Amino acid sequence: MKIAAVIPAFNEEHNIAAVVEGVRPFVTATVVIDDGSADNTAGAARAAGAIVLCHESNVGKGAALKTGFRYLIDSGYDGAVTIDADGQHDPAEIPLFIAAAEQGYDMVIGNRMSNVSTMPFIRRFANHASSFLISLFLGQNVRDSQNGFRYYKLTSVLSLPLKANKYDLETEVIFKEGRAGYRIGWVPTRTIYRAEARSKINSLTDTLRFVGVLVRYGLFRW
Repeated sequence: MKIAAVIPAFNEEHNIAAVVEGVRPFVTATVVIDDGSADNTAGAARAAGAIVLCHESNVGKGAALKTGFRYLIDSGYDGAVTIDADGQHDPAEIPLFIAAAEQGYDMVIGNRMSNVSTMPFIRRFANHASSFLISLFLGQNVRDSQNGFRYYKLTSVLSLPLKANKYDLETEVIFKEGRAGYRIGWVPTRTIYRAEARSKINSLTDTLRFVGVLVRYGLFRW
């Protein structure tokens, strides 16, 4: 299979080069989607060897992922490994995703919940709660619904009418792939929490979007 890395990035000029350099040994190409950054994220990614696609303004992680997926399928790729630009995922774990993809899974999600000793309590609680609710509504065991470290089979994910453009896309796609009968797999991963890292998730608006996804696709199956 021809697999590339997709890295959505927003104001990550200090981290993006190390992430690009970390993933390049494991994939055919590395695509960074600069989602309207105000800094030199695009230049740093390009200098590190990435293909860089730029949004003129910040439209959201979900929109950046869709831009990357469309670029890759138009370029003849079969799959994409998505990894965050802030360095919290370990690129050395990419072969785990590729091995699972070769077993026929349409989406593979990293599972951090088997070792949560380094995960902040509030994130641990939020992830357990959201994964429980999604599992309940979907009728499948969703182990880690909030991890952006994933593999996507491009023909599968792009067959879905994905509406979200923010972080909630990663929840929407679980519902839609699961209900479409696509195979979802899991691999163990760790998360690297750095003291200086700041989450770009807005605790109010992104929580409301997540609730909206649960209502729309969990309760009413829109």
